[in-house]
Amino acid sequence: MKKGIVFLTIFVAMIAFTAWAEEMVELVVWDQLPQTEKVILSFNEKMEKEGRNVRARLELIPYEQQVPKFMAALNAGNAPDIYALDIVQYPYFISIGAFRDITEWYNKQPFKDELPKGLLEMGSKDEKIYALPYSIDLSAMLWNKDMFKEAGLDPENPPQTWYELLQASRKLTIDKDKDGIIDQWGFALVGGGAGAYMFWLMPFIWGNGGNLFDSYGNVILNSSNTKDALQLWHDLLYDFKVVPTASIQYGSGERYNLFASGKIGMFLGGNFNITTLLQDAPNMDFGVAPIPKNRGDFSSFGGGTLIGITSQCKHPELAEEFLSFAFQDEIMIETFAPNLLLLPRPSLYNNKYYDKTPQMKEFVEILNYAQTPKSIKYNELYDPIGYYFEAFLLNEMPVEEALEKCQKEIEKIVNQ
Repeated sequence: MKKGIVFLTIFVAMIAFTAWAEEMVELVVWDQLPQTEKVILSFNEKMEKEGRNVRARLELIPYEQQVPKFMAALNAGNAPDIYALDIVQYPYFISIGAFRDITEWYNKQPFKDELPKGLLEMGSKDEKIYALPYSIDLSAMLWNKDMFKEAGLDPENPPQTWYELLQASRKLTIDKDKDGIIDQWGFALVGGGAGAYMFWLMPFIWGNGGNLFDSYGNVILNSSNTKDALQLWHDLLYDFKVVPTASIQYGSGERYNLFASGKIGMFLGGNFNITTLLQDAPNMDFGVAPIPKNRGDFSSFGGGTLIGITSQCKHPELAEEFLSFAFQDEIMIETFAPNLLLLPRPSLYNNKYYDKTPQMKEFVEILNYAQTPKSIKYNELYDPIGYYFEAFLLNEMPVEEALEKCQKEIEKIVNQ
C-alpha cells in the first residue's frame, strides 16, 4: 500500500513537472516603433529552433500614451517586461524604481563601450545602468550644396562656427529679382513650441558653453553663455536679416518645406528628414553636419528611446537575453537601417543600407555629441522655456529679464 502511495506521489510530481516544463513564458515588450516587430519575430524563431518555451510579444504604444499607460500598468502591477520609452521620461521612472538595475549584465556586453555616453547617462543613476539607447533622433544642420556653389561657398564645407554661419547666411540671402523682397534665405530659426527650442536651440547654448543644469542638477540657464546664444538668434533675425521674419513662429513643417523647395540654404533638422528629402527633393544635393558652435563643443539634442527591463518583470534573466539578442549586429542593422533609422551603435554604420545614403553616415560623428537635459520633471520645463524664449525673440521682453524669470520658474519646478 505504501509503495502505491509513493508511486502515485512520484507520478503526480512528474505530471506537475512536465506541465511546468511545457508552460510557455511570454515576454511582453512595449515600444512605439513598429520595426521592433522584426526583433520579436527573429527572437521567437530562435527560441523555437532551440526548442525553448519562450516567446516575446510586442505591444505598440502611441507616443501620447507612453507615460499614462505605463503609470497605470505600474499601479496595477501588470507592467511590461521590457519597455522602450521616450528618453526624457526615463530619469523620473528610474527615480521611482520602475526599472531594474542591469549594470552587471551591461558590463558583460561586447558593445558596451560604444554606446553614446550622453544618452546612456539618461538611463543611469548613481553609477548604475537601468536602460540603454535604442532608437535615436539627433538634431543637426542640413545644407543645400547647389545653393552653396551658386553663392560662391565651398559646397563640401558647411559652417562650423557661429561666425561662419553668419557669413554663409549673408551670401545665401538673395533678392533674386531685385524687387526689394528676399526670395532666398540663408537660414531659418525654429519656433512652434518649447520642444523645438529644446531640440534645436539648446545645442546653440551647449555649443557656447552654457547649459540648463550643472552636474549636480542645479539650474544654471541664466548665464552669459545662454544669453549670447539667444542674442545670436535675435541678431540673425533683426540685425542681419538673414532668416525669414516669421520663422521664429514656424512649425517644423514650414521650415522643412522652405528647405525642400530651395528657399533656404541651411536647415535645422535631423535624421528623420533624410528619408522625406529623398522623396520630396530627389534632385537636391544636400549634406549633414553638426550644428555650428561658438566657445563650447559641438552638440546635438539626443532624442528617441531607451530600452530597459521593468522592476515588475518576472523573468529578468530571459529579458536580459532578449536585450542581448536585440543589440546583436545583424539584428540591429536589419531592424533600423532599412528604413534609415539611426543605429545606437556607431560600429554598425558601415552597412549596405547606409552605403546607399551617405548622409546617414554623417550621424556617426554627431552621435558622439548627443546629450539630453536630465530632469525628473522634464515635461514641466516646457512652459517656461517656450514662453520666455519666444517672448525675447518676439521683442516682447529683454533677454536679461526673460532669462532671469525663466531661471526662477525652472528652479521652482525642480525644487518642489
